[in-house]
Amino acid sequence: MNTDIFYVISSILLIHGIKLLGKTATARKGNFISAFGMALAVAATLWQHPPQNILLTLTVALTGAYIGLLMAIKVQMTAMPEMVALFNGFGGMASVAVAIIEGIKLNYIPAIYYDTLIYFSLFTICLTLVVGGITFSGSLVAYGKLSRKLPTSSINFRGQEWVDVILFVLLLLSAYMWIFTHSVWSFYMLIALSFVGGCVFVLHIGGGDMPVIISLLNSLSGVAACAAGLILFNKVLIVAGCLVGTSGLILTLIMCKAMNRPVKKVLLGGFASISKNKQKSTRGTYKPISTEDAYYILEAAQTVAIVPGYGLAVAQAQHAVKDLAQKLTDNGADVFYAIHPVAGRMPGHMNILLAEADVDYDQMTELEPSNARFGNTDVAIVVGANDVVNPAAVENPDSPLYGMPILEVFNAKTVFVLKRGQGTGFSGLENELFFKDNVRMIYGDAKATLTQLSAEFKE
Repeated sequence: MNTDIFYVISSILLIHGIKLLGKTATARKGNFISAFGMALAVAATLWQHPPQNILLTLTVALTGAYIGLLMAIKVQMTAMPEMVALFNGFGGMASVAVAIIEGIKLNYIPAIYYDTLIYFSLFTICLTLVVGGITFSGSLVAYGKLSRKLPTSSINFRGQEWVDVILFVLLLLSAYMWIFTHSVWSFYMLIALSFVGGCVFVLHIGGGDMPVIISLLNSLSGVAACAAGLILFNKVLIVAGCLVGTSGLILTLIMCKAMNRPVKKVLLGGFASISKNKQKSTRGTYKPISTEDAYYILEAAQTVAIVPGYGLAVAQAQHAVKDLAQKLTDNGADVFYAIHPVAGRMPGHMNILLAEADVDYDQMTELEPSNARFGNTDVAIVVGANDVVNPAAVENPDSPLYGMPILEVFNAKTVFVLKRGQGTGFSGLENELFFKDNVRMIYGDAKATLTQLSAEFKE
């Protein structure tokens, strides 16, 4: 059987599936098409091997699928960013496993038999080890930060720039020695340094930049998969890796643009560590309001904007917010959801959350169209969002957020902010929005607050 035909079909399905992922309405269909394309490629590959190899591979694959199914069922929406980080890491580790096995095989070949093809394999193995190793260990650190098992702020130390330089030089030196001097110990040194490099790299990154890093790690997992495909000369793995790598990189650049932060500045970290030093002191006091009083304002509103953030996921309030939006719509109000590109803890976090509650796709509005509407909005309800609505980004040149495009909710006539307390956002910055004259704070669990507001409309 000619597997190339199936690889071509699989590649077409993967490309078409990823294209469908570009729109919320077709994302689920695109996910299934891409999964089917990859399953077809796996089946075509297994067909070439002896029955005992197929049985072993299927056993391992089904075991992994069962573990993945359990994780997918049990994971909460609040933990979805951590799950994505782990998936990126496992993808990188799979590529590392391929590179280690192929590298060990080459270690048994005498240097006198090395030809151009073997040197090409040596180079691609080194590339896979470095990129895959950094992706794996970096994703584990990202998981720790997102789950707050590690400090969310940027972890910096004296001489960290020299550590980065030394690591980079040692990686190059280890790769050179293994390729050209055939030193076996340098092969294992390269593996170890790659894992260390990933940890050091992500430790530098502050919490406010974590969505960008998740996207970048996703891109790196694709690059590692592409390099592993070059090692095995597997066409569909090369195509899939290129698709993931390039799409992840494009998304990373888009998110950096949305934050007005160059990729270099994100990778160097230090966002959260400088926040407290550069933030200008805020004047004023918080102005709380009860749900009963908030209802009277909402009841008279003609246009209402709902701004979701990570707090919406924490409270698992996506269904409650949709219920309130429906009550407002039935009352004659025009309701739209203003979504910032980096709201939440990963790319598209809020879109996924709202889609789970079957929110109408046409109601989800991006950054610029939302800002154009806030001036004519009667009430903006901020549910758990913090850094992406902080007016310091446009009003405070001393703030690390300055220049970052935000949702300018302060232009609405009235702003309700739903928060548990007076804590800062993931970046560690105090939100100057809370002190505005037209802003009122509604304290408590967001789901309970939204439910109470909905109940007021029912009465």
